[in-house]
Amino acid sequence: MNKEIFNDVMRDLWGDEIDLSEAWETYSETMMTKELGEQMDIMLLESLPEMSTNKRLLWRTQLSEQGIEMTPTQVDQYISIIELALEI
Repeated sequence: MNKEIFNDVMRDLWGDEIDLSEAWETYSETMMTKELGEQMDIMLLESLPEMSTNKRLLWRTQLSEQGIEMTPTQVDQYISIIELALEI
């Protein structure tokens, strides 16, 4: 998927709530991991969309403890990008 189509999909899903440049970077990194990553990395990516709300909160907390702050909406956006990349 090229960047223009990706941006259109993200705008349809998230409107103005999403940073398209960060979203594209996440998508590109996910695609690279899919192609070149270790099986464990790919399995982790595949598990993200399956997380319950509680597990997303725990994951978000773990990220913040590592210095990566994300709002609940950003977590949902991140997971939707991963899901899109995995479907392709």
